[in-house]
Amino acid sequence: MKRNYILLFAGYCLLLVIITSGCGGGGPGSPGSSGSENTGIKVDASVEGLYLNDITYSVDAFQAICEDGSDELFTDHQATVTFTARLINPGSTFQAGKLYIEKYTVEFRRSSDSIGAPPIESDTRFKTIEIPAPIGAGEVIVETDILLVDIIRKAQYSEDMLSGRYSPMPYYINNYTAIFTFKGQNEFGESFKVKTQMDFQIGNFNHCQAG
Repeated sequence: MKRNYILLFAGYCLLLVIITSGCGGGGPGSPGSSGSENTGIKVDASVEGLYLNDITYSVDAFQAICEDGSDELFTDHQATVTFTARLINPGSTFQAGKLYIEKYTVEFRRSSDSIGAPPIESDTRFKTIEIPAPIGAGEVIVETDILLVDIIRKAQYSEDMLSGRYSPMPYYINNYTAIFTFKGQNEFGESFKVKTQMDFQIGNFNHCQAG
């Protein structure tokens, strides 16, 4: 009888390990950073959409002709990314070096309510972003603009939606998540990466009044 209880307890523990290993935490695309154990610096990032100097998460993929006959303002849709860096161990004598982000990749995933939307090709850009090493318990905040969806991907999206191959939606609007991965190294050659994500919609939006 005692042996049966031991086996039952062992089986319960094994089941608990399996269940908890699949819960929570960062799956693909989850925000976070890696390599901080090598650089001694933890970096978090947040991002917001930026278009024609306005904060917006609505990406215009269709250039229209305005009522006055002029072309609607139309360009790349940008994003503003904010990095916040802090020492993992503020009391350590470890000498942390500056961080240099060298490139970033944007992946686009269709939201569950837009499964019938066209895929958007991922984009990789090379850009040097310097993040000074924080001191003590302080934080270093660096903000810069990057690309969210460029004109080429906008044009491809509009072409796909007008082709009739994808589910028609009012104003051709679909929802996506942009997953940003920033990669770089510190001044001592230790590699790191930072991930963050942002939800946005893309379709036909009116910017004739802008500017």
